[in-house]
Amino acid sequence: MLTTERLTLRPFTSGDAEAFLGLASHWDVARMTSDIPHPLTLADARIWLQTAPDEARFALMENGRLIGGAGYFQHAPEAVEVGFWLGRAYWGRGLATEAVTSVVGYGLLHTRTAAFTSSHFTDNPASGRVLAKLGFEPTGTARIHSVARGTDVAAICYGMSREAAMAHLGITVAGSAPAPPTPHDSTKREGRLASLFGKLRRSA
Repeated sequence: MLTTERLTLRPFTSGDAEAFLGLASHWDVARMTSDIPHPLTLADARIWLQTAPDEARFALMENGRLIGGAGYFQHAPEAVEVGFWLGRAYWGRGLATEAVTSVVGYGLLHTRTAAFTSSHFTDNPASGRVLAKLGFEPTGTARIHSVARGTDVAAICYGMSREAAMAHLGITVAGSAPAPPTPHDSTKREGRLASLFGKLRRSA
């Protein structure tokens, strides 16, 4: 269980099915995800809540009420893919940024991933703003299948190296504040990131 200023993040349970159905059955929510069906049934909700071995998914709770979800899954040997969604009534309050910051921190602690990836459909710029706040950088474009829309949808892809995530969260191996990067360090980091995500795109 993770806690932030306003949220508690805990594993989903089968008991979340009805609350999940109430949030995720909204078209504006489902169409912005890759894997939530629309229309959504209670049976679909129960299936969606089952977590696979290669992923970590958290129910986002505010004042004891389910408001969304966030987590990651193993995207490639070198990276985990971060995803998040919120119920329509909870958009625009900075809650996604708060939740995903905590999820990335958890991923740094509990995986040896070299990088984090994520993506959003081009008609969902709000998710792009969340990723930018967290330090993700655009790495290219793709077409990703949306179960709700029943088709492949244009998307923007993002990446962030492990080192960049640690620096963004103020984490170092010694636990001290990170030193500001020099221009040379920044150039080397950008080169490593471009190389890594070039390999990931070729393997996708």
